[in-house]
Amino acid sequence: MELVAENADRDKRVNWRRDQAVTACCQAAAALGDPDLPGEVKGRRLMSCLGVLAATHAIGAAPSMARFRAGLRGPLGSLLPDDVRTAELADLRLLDGDGHLTDEAEDLSREFRIPSAALEEHWPWDRVSVEQRERQAHELLRRVSAADYVRYRAYLIEHPVGDLHTLRHDWKTMVSDFYEPVVDWPRRQVNGFFFACPECGWPMRVLDTGDTAEVRCEAHSRHGVIYSCEPAARGDRPPVLRPVGKKAKAVQGQPATRQVLAVSRVVWRYVTLPGLMEIELRDHAVKVNADVRMWPHQDRYDLRIALNGHVWRVDAKAWASPMALGEALRGTTPAAPDLTIVVPDHQRPSLTLLRTMLKDSGYQVDTVRGIKKKLTAAAAVTA
Repeated sequence: MELVAENADRDKRVNWRRDQAVTACCQAAAALGDPDLPGEVKGRRLMSCLGVLAATHAIGAAPSMARFRAGLRGPLGSLLPDDVRTAELADLRLLDGDGHLTDEAEDLSREFRIPSAALEEHWPWDRVSVEQRERQAHELLRRVSAADYVRYRAYLIEHPVGDLHTLRHDWKTMVSDFYEPVVDWPRRQVNGFFFACPECGWPMRVLDTGDTAEVRCEAHSRHGVIYSCEPAARGDRPPVLRPVGKKAKAVQGQPATRQVLAVSRVVWRYVTLPGLMEIELRDHAVKVNADVRMWPHQDRYDLRIALNGHVWRVDAKAWASPMALGEALRGTTPAAPDLTIVVPDHQRPSLTLLRTMLKDSGYQVDTVRGIKKKLTAAAAVTA
């Protein structure tokens, strides 16, 4: 079992390096082949992509900038690390003789989950990487049966942290695609211990300020999930957290070992956090005697709520940037008629922006509190 796990981890690392390298080359080719992109911006994009590509190579084996630029006009294999230079990738060309992005490059980008807008608009690396990982997570979930899809989605919401033995028993497969060892996240530890947020259950970030450390949840610090502690010498007991914010409930530190895993940041941001919103809406809908179905068509949308002749089809989104969410949805077709995009309550000031961006698109936009009010009003009609 351990050998199988080690081999799976090794294959995952190789595939990750391959994906990083190919994505960096595709983005760089799109920038180099864009005649309208200012030279200064083009230079920054190429430098950023070369940095990512270099990290996939062995020390001293990465191409220089001159070789990188020249390699983008030749076979892709000349730029890839030796152990990921597969036959199907080696001969592909990203730019044609005139310096334009080839059809093969666009096909390769789709296969590696690079949004077409990322190449056209030259997205920064971090945004492209997050988009790829989110798409990968949903693709993996779509491969399972409808019943397992519901079970796994619920699991990722309810168990953002778990021990390796239990996770392997509950998941059978795909654990490493969704979970990572907490011990590999030093910025979420104090003296070898981590602290799970009392709101979402995910390891909180630690900001070392010298004699004291601040511990806060990235998503819930605005609600008051903030603590402080005094890091002491490493010992058997976790540091004691002192509540600073109004929602800083008592939290006990847990050892960050190789046996303790947490959902990856992308899964937490795009599955766990919106899932908490979905559960809140489900529970309120049940309370007012509505008919509720969670993930009725797997990945199409999150909830179908029917009450007294009204039907709400809801897709919860917990994006950090409402502007980026609007840009991602604009120009797309809703997965269901009058699909309502639901955002967290603290993003209520952004509703006007989102509604303007999505005008005439077929999407509705609301907050969790807004949907709950509509459900309560619908229930009161026949009360």
